[in-house]
Amino acid sequence: MTALSLDADRLAGSLRRRATRGQRVRSLAGIVLAVALLGIGLPAVTGVAWSATGQAITAVPLRWLAGLVVLWVLGLLVNTLVLRASLPTLTSRRALTLSLTGSAVANVMPLGGAAGIALNYRMLRSWGYSRSHVATYTLVSNIWDVLGKLVLVAVVLPWVALAGSAVLGHVAATALFLAVGAAVVLGLAVAALASPAIGTRLATLAERAVTRVFRLVGSSRRPSFREQVVAAQQQMRGVVRRGWAQASVGVTGYILMLFALLWASLHVAGVSVPLVAIVAAFALDRLFTLGGITPGGAGLVELGIATVLLAAGGDPLAVTAGILLYRTLTFAMEIPVGGVWLALWEWRRGRSSRALAAQPHGGAR
Repeated sequence: MTALSLDADRLAGSLRRRATRGQRVRSLAGIVLAVALLGIGLPAVTGVAWSATGQAITAVPLRWLAGLVVLWVLGLLVNTLVLRASLPTLTSRRALTLSLTGSAVANVMPLGGAAGIALNYRMLRSWGYSRSHVATYTLVSNIWDVLGKLVLVAVVLPWVALAGSAVLGHVAATALFLAVGAAVVLGLAVAALASPAIGTRLATLAERAVTRVFRLVGSSRRPSFREQVVAAQQQMRGVVRRGWAQASVGVTGYILMLFALLWASLHVAGVSVPLVAIVAAFALDRLFTLGGITPGGAGLVELGIATVLLAAGGDPLAVTAGILLYRTLTFAMEIPVGGVWLALWEWRRGRSSRALAAQPHGGAR
C-alpha cells in the first residue's frame, strides 16, 4: 500500500471521527422536514386525506400505470446520452448504473448529491478510469444538468409571467430568483474551468485546505493540484468540443420526457388545468431539485406543484394523486431500484475479486 493510500485511509478515518454533531443534526433535520412536509404539509395544503389519495391512485387502470413506467424508463435511457457524452468510452449499461445508483443514494439524504458523486467516483475508478477522467465526467454531466434547468426556466418564464395569474406571477418570480442563484454558481464553475488563471488560483486554495486537513491526521504530505487542474481543463475542453451536441440532445430529451411524465401523471389522475400551469409547476420541480435542502427536494417539490395546480383550479384529490404518481416514479422508485442495482454491482465486484484472488499468483503485486 502506498503512502498516499495510507494518508487517504487515515484522512477518511479522521474525518469520520470528527463529523460534528451539528452536521448529523442538520442531516436528520432535512429528513424530518421532508417527512413533515409530505405527511402533514401536503394534506394540509390540498385538504385531502392520505386514505382518499390512496384510493384514487389504486383506481388508475393498470395499463396507464404501465405507460407511466415506460415513460420513466425512456427518460432514464435518454439521460444516458449526457453521461456518455461526458465520458466517451462509457457504455450505456454502465451509464445507467451510475444514474440509478447515484440517484438512490442522493434521494435518501440531504445534500445527497455529494454522496452520489462519491459513489460514482468509486464505480468509475473500479472500471479503470483515471482521476482526471472521473473529474471531467462529473463536471461536464453536472454542468449540463444545471444548464438544462436554467435554459428551461429561460424558455418558459416569459410565458408563465404573461399568463395573467397572480399565483403564476409569484411562481415566475420564485423561479427567476432560484435560477439566478444557480446561474451564478454555474458561471463561477465554468470560469474556473475555462480560465487557467482562475483554475490555478482555486487549485492553490484547495492545496492549502487539504494540507491543513492532512496535518490533522499527522501527515506531512503536501498535495499538488495545479498540474492536475490544468490537465483537467484541457481534457474537459476536448470532451465538450466533441460531445456538446450529444449532451445537449440528451439533456433536452430528458427534460421533455420528465415533462411528459408529469403531464401524463396528472392526466391519468383526472387533473384538468391550463397547460401553462403544468409548465410552471414543472419549472419549480426542476429548480427545487437543485437546492438539496431535503433529499431530492422531497416535500418542497410536492408542495410547490400542488400550490400552482390548485391555484389554477385543479381538483385537490386529482392533483394530489397525480403529484404522487409523478414523484413515485421520479423520486421514490429510484431508491429501491437503484439500491438493488447497487447491491448487484457490489456482489459482482466481490465475486470478480474472489475469482482473481483464487487464481495462481492472482493476488501478487
